[in-house]
Amino acid sequence: MKKTLVLLSALLVLPMTAHAHSVLESSTPAEGEVVAEPIEQVVLDFSAGIEQGSGMTMTMDGTAVDFSEVAVMEDQLVGTPAQELEDGSYVVEYDVLSEDGHPIQGSLAFELQAGEEQAAQEEPAEEAAEPEADESETTEAAEATDTEQAAASDSEVASEEGGSSMTFIIAGLAIVLLVAAVVLMRRKR
Repeated sequence: MKKTLVLLSALLVLPMTAHAHSVLESSTPAEGEVVAEPIEQVVLDFSAGIEQGSGMTMTMDGTAVDFSEVAVMEDQLVGTPAQELEDGSYVVEYDVLSEDGHPIQGSLAFELQAGEEQAAQEEPAEEAAEPEADESETTEAAEATDTEQAAASDSEVASEEGGSSMTFIIAGLAIVLLVAAVVLMRRKR
């Protein structure tokens, strides 16, 4: 009877340990960010460790941008662009394998405007009032992408909750099996 209880207890613990899927927690640059400084690296931070062989690709306005190196560092995926990035809209797509074997795929978008920032700094002070209108447009665009990011985040949370509910279902079944085993053992006596 003790062996049966130990075995059933182990069955309860196993589904809970498989729940720790890694997810993208943050990135540099962030989703929807308008970057005003040159970018030397793209860094993706995950909630748990990721495996070697994980990778990422990047495009600028639909054209592929090469990385000189993409490195896995525990829970980070770091990509170093092969050349200085030009101003434009970028999309980074990642294909990562979590330590628990769970594949993670996704993308994030950001915009680089480093050249425009340098030009704005060189303008005379009396012309500086005009770029303020551009800043409000940029703020509105950033707010719109924040809304899009929140919607995407909600869908990621929903998919993660789906994995969580599966864990609870498995745990519930294990508990039912444990109770059934105890009842059967008592009836044999």
